[in-house]
Amino acid sequence: MKAIVYSQNGLPVTDPQSLYQTELPKPQPGEHDLLVKISAISVNPVDTKVRAGSPVTQPRIPGWDAVGTVEAIGESVTLFRPGDKVYYAGSIIRPGSYAEYSLVDERIAAHKPASLSDADAAALPLTSLTAWELLFDRLEVKDGHGDAILIIGAGGGVGSVLTQLASKLTGLRVIGTASRA
Repeated sequence: MKAIVYSQNGLPVTDPQSLYQTELPKPQPGEHDLLVKISAISVNPVDTKVRAGSPVTQPRIPGWDAVGTVEAIGESVTLFRPGDKVYYAGSIIRPGSYAEYSLVDERIAAHKPASLSDADAAALPLTSLTAWELLFDRLEVKDGHGDAILIIGAGGGVGSVLTQLASKLTGLRVIGTASRA
């Protein structure tokens, strides 16, 4: 399969070896895995942070968010079938989504909303998870009635999702800052 990889951390994006295309074996699903034929991905700021991190010993596929069609399933998969359209944010301990195929544990994937294009759906997983976890896990917002939340960067990826979640799912008064109109 074709994949975009990096083999060395810290290279400037202008370096041809910063990210490059290569051929890798098509992955095979494990017990709870979905083998997904990728149709859309998104690029996140965390991708650059991971590429700048610890040294790599072999080419590594970056990327988190993906949308695609389930091509094969592991023997213990119960939530999906071949042909299902899925979207997900992958795992840091696995190869990423910048490839023709990817493996994802069925327990962190979801059926792609039919109302969204593949490209639109690919923009959601990591930003949505981050916003959800911030609002409900870290801040532990239950109801929010009578309280307010100030969202710095409300026009960005996480901020825009956080604004929507807070305004639709809580009683919080939502105040946001943004650097563009």
